Amino acid sequence: MPSTSRLLVPLTLAAAAGLMVAATVDSRTATGVQRALDAQAASARAFTGNPVEGSRGFGVVVEEDAVLVGTESEGPVAIGGDLRFGPGYNVSLSDAGSFTVADDAQPTALLVGGKIDLGGSSPNGVLKVLSHGYVKIGDLAGSRPLAVDGNGARVNTHVVPAGAAYDAVPRIELARHQPADSVGPAPGLIDFTSLFATYRTRAEAMATCPTNVTMLDGNGTAYPDQQNLPPGSAVKLALRSGVTNVLHLTGAQLNNIAELQVLAQPTPTAPLLIVVDTTATRGVFTWNTPNMPALDKTSIGSVLWDFPDATDITIASGDTLEGTIYAPRAHLRDLDPSNTEGDIIVRSLEEGTAAGIAGAETSHSAGEVHYFPFEAKVSCMDTPVTPTATPTTTAPTSAAPTSAAPTTAAPTTTAPPTTAAPSTTPPTTSVRPTTAKPRPTWSSSRTAKPSRQPATTVPAPVWPAATHSTPTGGSGHLAHSGASDLTRVLAVTGAALLVVGASVMALARRRR
Repeated sequence: MPSTSRLLVPLTLAAAAGLMVAATVDSRTATGVQRALDAQAASARAFTGNPVEGSRGFGVVVEEDAVLVGTESEGPVAIGGDLRFGPGYNVSLSDAGSFTVADDAQPTALLVGGKIDLGGSSPNGVLKVLSHGYVKIGDLAGSRPLAVDGNGARVNTHVVPAGAAYDAVPRIELARHQPADSVGPAPGLIDFTSLFATYRTRAEAMATCPTNVTMLDGNGTAYPDQQNLPPGSAVKLALRSGVTNVLHLTGAQLNNIAELQVLAQPTPTAPLLIVVDTTATRGVFTWNTPNMPALDKTSIGSVLWDFPDATDITIASGDTLEGTIYAPRAHLRDLDPSNTEGDIIVRSLEEGTAAGIAGAETSHSAGEVHYFPFEAKVSCMDTPVTPTATPTTTAPTSAAPTSAAPTTAAPTTTAPPTTAAPSTTPPTTSVRPTTAKPRPTWSSSRTAKPSRQPATTVPAPVWPAATHSTPTGGSGHLAHSGASDLTRVLAVTGAALLVVGASVMALARRRR
């Protein structure tokens, strides 16, 4: 054998080996990609916990600034930034909550992490703190607490402008005596920044829960087009027991619902989670709330409205809103005199407006905020999904078919799918994609009001963000593993070796 011919065998074998390795690596890469997709899908379903955990019993929790103008909040209020208020507002009309700072005789009904902006409040404003609750203020700049009157007599505590007299306006007025030095400065009682980072993670995680509730019309028949409800729709929801009932809506769909009726009452073990997608309007949503008849007062604490991507929500009109508003990214502006029954979890808040306060040109009185804490446990773990018709792929039988028409009998064998499909149906809402992380591990839910306990700086629970399932063939981007680079290198090397081998063979033939 000529020397050039002797080179052909190892070169050809090397090329073949290179191509085999490349094919093997490519196969392993595909398998790894599918496993990653399956892991993401499984993680999206593994969601369990009370989303308002960390609120410490406050019914209204605001990360940044708040303006309180409307009428009242029947429960306690916690504000991370500054507070301004209008001509009259009541806090904790019926319940002062359970957040009690060490050595205090009463729970804190109003907590302000920043300062009381008395100069930016209504000139004749009086905000009353009732139910014998206390006030905690992080920064006393521009204000001072007075627990004695001009004659030095012990009186119910007022917070007035710095240097002003006991009955000066604007002021915060307590219904009991609180020692002045316990009012403030009292910074850091709740870490609002960490808490709301966690709330935003939870809002996105709940948005991955698959829909398992069908919208029915007034006759109890499923709407033929669930995605395009006609304006003024009367919608009924048949809830299931023992699971989290999940409904995904766009903002347009929600505003087309004039009446929303649940046919079975939500419970702490079978709550109703409504996820509202506002991406079509870039996070800005004007809400005309639906009428919600036949919802028992004992069930309101098991209804939650999740706005994972909303940044600006205006409640413009509508009926009393039943359930918790969970919009940790959003500024909420309530211009509707109808009431809200449930928690309010928002980035910033205008509960009504008054001319001259926070730049408002007109006055709008918001309704009352009734104290119905969310006490249910939301879980997407193995949530049953609304069944849909799914085609079945069957393998051909060994015998030739006797007729071109399909038979009614079920096929005797079923071909296994060529690729593993994700284990969950992806949610209909659009959520910002995140990289795969360990699934959330929520371990507790508040089924009763928490007991009084000394307050400390409360870091938010560090729960990892939920991952999102990307359907096979979709537009999701997976992390770069380097396997594809190796595949390309081996393939190019193999091809080059084949070319060299062919050249050597041609040269050998010429020499013969």
